[in-house]
Amino acid sequence: MIKVNLLATVPGAAAPREWLPREQRSAAAGLGLLVVTALAIGGWWYALSRQQAAVDATTAQEQAELTRLKDAAKLVDKLAARKTELAERVDLIQRLRDVKRAPVSLLETVSRSLPDGLWLMDLKQTGMVVQIDGRAMSLTPVTDLAERLQNSGLFQRPVEIVTTTTETVENTEVVHFSMKAQTLQPPAPDAATPAAPHPGSTTAMASDGTRPQAGV
Repeated sequence: MIKVNLLATVPGAAAPREWLPREQRSAAAGLGLLVVTALAIGGWWYALSRQQAAVDATTAQEQAELTRLKDAAKLVDKLAARKTELAERVDLIQRLRDVKRAPVSLLETVSRSLPDGLWLMDLKQTGMVVQIDGRAMSLTPVTDLAERLQNSGLFQRPVEIVTTTTETVENTEVVHFSMKAQTLQPPAPDAATPAAPHPGSTTAMASDGTRPQAGV
């Protein structure tokens, strides 16, 4: 026996409407894929923009640090140049002091080295060479002077006695000597130093040949 449900369909009822027609589903799927692709590209671009901004910020910081280091390096170079300049000035001042002190040291050394019975007539300094001219009562004070100058530490060895001659000054025989010595340190160039009197010795012979007076 066959049963037929006559209530399942209503004669004349309209067919149910579809939300998306079947022929438009492919277009909708393509549109959705396009939207998803656009969103993915937009997100990727946003991420790249963030990375680019971070890289730009880091680059700006590094550039600022590099500029600061360059300025610091320039300052260090200026300070180094200034230090070198000051060192050169200090060295120049020290050399000038040494040059100024050299004649004084020479006079003091020669004055301390003068033995009794000897007096100087001339003391000249040219470069490192010192020329000493004088008179003595005998050869002994001359050799004593040469030995004392050698032992003073100011002159190189040997101190050379260049010439010795005998002269008669107002009926008194004296020894006229010439002596040459070389200093250990360079003195003032072309410096000429006058003879200094030495306590206990006679003073220099006058240029007119008169007899010297006894020293104090």
